[in-house]
Amino acid sequence: MMADVKPGSEQGGSSEPDRTPPPAHESDGWRILSYMLGGMILYGAIGWLVGKWTGISVLFPIGMILGIGLSIVLIVFRVTRS
Repeated sequence: MMADVKPGSEQGGSSEPDRTPPPAHESDGWRILSYMLGGMILYGAIGWLVGKWTGISVLFPIGMILGIGLSIVLIVFRVTRS
């Protein structure tokens, strides 16, 4: 009697383990949204404060864009790491 063989097992010639992505949860969308909003608000506020202090008004939108960019980097890092 033959044993059941899974696809991708050692008999299939692949030595790498099966790498399936983890299942998506409902909270993942809220987490991504909170990272995006949090980064935009935090770095926008820092840009606004530094802009008020130095008199350079363009630092507010630069801070917001920087915050969104750093949020995207954090999201990609966390998703690919898990």
